[in-house]
Amino acid sequence: MKDLQSGLRVLFEVVFLAVLGLDGFALFISVFLPLQSGTFQAVVLLDLAASAMVLVAYLTRPGVRDRWNVPLVAAPFYFIGVTILGAPQHSPILAALNLVKVAGILMAVRDLAGSVGEFMRRSRLGYGVGLFISVIFVFTILFYIVESPVNPLVVTYEDSLWYVLQTITTVGYGDIVPVTSLGRFTGMVIMFSAIASTSLITASATSTLLETLRGEQERIESRRRDEFREIEARISGVEERLERIEEMLGELRKGP
Repeated sequence: MKDLQSGLRVLFEVVFLAVLGLDGFALFISVFLPLQSGTFQAVVLLDLAASAMVLVAYLTRPGVRDRWNVPLVAAPFYFIGVTILGAPQHSPILAALNLVKVAGILMAVRDLAGSVGEFMRRSRLGYGVGLFISVIFVFTILFYIVESPVNPLVVTYEDSLWYVLQTITTVGYGDIVPVTSLGRFTGMVIMFSAIASTSLITASATSTLLETLRGEQERIESRRRDEFREIEARISGVEERLERIEEMLGELRKGP
């Protein structure tokens, strides 16, 4: 039962961090780049779900519930401003609030990472994950800026995001092809970055698992050594008692 609860807690932390990171990325992009109506509605719903998860996470952890950034990160500004109050999508006030919220999300990730965050710090897995996220963040924007004016296949930011995702995951459908030199160079950097980030993540995870297994083996061996010492001590005690008994029997045989 305890193992099940621990597994569910780790699963929740992984899902929570993934949703929170995706929400921060989506909010930042929505402030600076034009998004299609359907994509923007998806961002609104994602931010609403992430805000609810953050609120629950903070309220269930007494050590962090009094942080000043709780109301900031738990407030779904797009849902309140656009859906409820009818504010325009590109309102400067909403843009400023969401930029501040992105900063608050970074603090929330640090506060609520839990055992998953500890594992990433201990295993240095964050380097590979950070490289992967940075490549997506930087090169989707760069590819859109470079290709959208001249490439009929790259009309929206979503097209750029689709190209980068299928390139960094080595799927490569070929439905979007760069036509500029800088766009092709961007594609090359993304490909090599995919190899680098995959190698970092694999090496970090493997190294940490091997260290964990080695530590567990050392603990088992140490426990066995302690058990052997205890058995030896008991055997020595039994031998001493037998020797005393033999001495007493010898004295009895001798008689007065």
